Amino acid sequence: MHSNSLQRSSFCNAHVDPAAHPKRCLFISVSLITAAHIIEAAIYASAFWVAVHQIDIGSLQLAQDPTENLYPMDYFYFALVNLTTLGRGDLQPSGHFRFLTGISAFHGFLLITASGGYLLQVMSGKNPFRK
Repeated sequence: MHSNSLQRSSFCNAHVDPAAHPKRCLFISVSLITAAHIIEAAIYASAFWVAVHQIDIGSLQLAQDPTENLYPMDYFYFALVNLTTLGRGDLQPSGHFRFLTGISAFHGFLLITASGGYLLQVMSGKNPFRK
């Protein structure tokens, strides 16, 4: 595991050097962080769907019409809104499913905060992967 960590660090050191290429590094960093957060939302959307339809720990409903069926994109939208802690309220969880959504909001807050700290380092010309 230690050698894998070194390889990943070497890859990042080779591609993220804000002192040499500040605009390119910022573009790469923002692009990769955005992709990572979209993947996280997709993972949470899948977990939400499984929690509602397979495990049956609660439900997710439209606030305006609780009888309307939800589609996979609705779960993805809910995961994005929840991970960003926006909390629009147009989709409402119920039952024990609320606990899972609370955990995802906390997790999203931590990840977005860490991403912001990383981007601040890149914008200030520092390479976050170098000691």
